Amino acid sequence: MPASSQLSLNSVDVASSSSDLAWQAAADGAVSGTAFLVGEQTAGRGRRGAAWASARGGMYLSILLRPAVPPKAFFGLSFIAALAIRAELAARLAGQEVRLKWPNDVLAGGGKICGILLEARGDAVVIGTGVNIAPVMPVEGARLPPTSVHDLGGSLVTPEDLAKSYGCNLLARVDGYVQAGFESVRLEWLRHCAHIERRVRVSTGANVVEGLFVDLDADGALLLRDDAGDQKRVTTGDVELIGRP
Repeated sequence: MPASSQLSLNSVDVASSSSDLAWQAAADGAVSGTAFLVGEQTAGRGRRGAAWASARGGMYLSILLRPAVPPKAFFGLSFIAALAIRAELAARLAGQEVRLKWPNDVLAGGGKICGILLEARGDAVVIGTGVNIAPVMPVEGARLPPTSVHDLGGSLVTPEDLAKSYGCNLLARVDGYVQAGFESVRLEWLRHCAHIERRVRVSTGANVVEGLFVDLDADGALLLRDDAGDQKRVTTGDVELIGRP
């Protein structure tokens, strides 16, 4: 992505999802940095086909990228997005530890405050980011309870203000990724990881892997050490923290 890429933010009151709008814009030839902020989503979506609750008062933002990296390097963009929104939330949640859960959930106050979905088609990528700002209701069966900026006593912020600062942060980080690659991203992500040297369970459909989270690989894969001492690579799945070893 050229360094001159700028955020072009469009606000829409109601839509199926911000990412649907971004993909339509991509089909119409929109440039990198085109973004859509939706006040209320009627069909928000998360990773692995999960629905994303999108009540009014949250930040539901999708940004179109046309990064100057090969598709095999697109994986790094989800880690960049997680770092960018983590930094913005940490600045607004004084006294709260804001951490990252592989691959790109953001945690604070013992709950999930943000989720990220990366979708790629051809040479285009859309990063959808949902942040709970207003108070949120409990979600039955959730592994991590939802929480919000308001629930954690954070400083007042509007979806528009957060979208602008996060979008600019993200685009600047993408420029850095194009120039320098994944290693600095990997190291920064590890500094904010919620489960480094902790025991985790990773569910990938019918398969479940447990072990000690020891590192993030150069391609973003999760590296676990199982009870036999063997190292395992996990490239997709849902992570659950199950305690210390």
